[in-house]
Amino acid sequence: MDWLYANCSATAQRGALGWKGKLREAVAPVFDTPYKSVANGTEARIVLERNNHPNYREELDTELNEMRKSEMCHTDLKVR
Repeated sequence: MDWLYANCSATAQRGALGWKGKLREAVAPVFDTPYKSVANGTEARIVLERNNHPNYREELDTELNEMRKSEMCHTDLKVR
């Protein structure tokens, strides 16, 4: 994160400092579930199960292509 902040504009840095508390509060409940899922082994089980499908690579590519169509990815491309 330090690298990210160091490579942002002063405006973005100031915004991050101003909003960090509210953003952390807002996303903390969302991150609780994935953290628990990693800790209890659910995520590892999902990866192992999915990678054992005979066409796992095609399934993965389909899912990744869907993500590439997302607003976030399109915004990233425009910003770069």
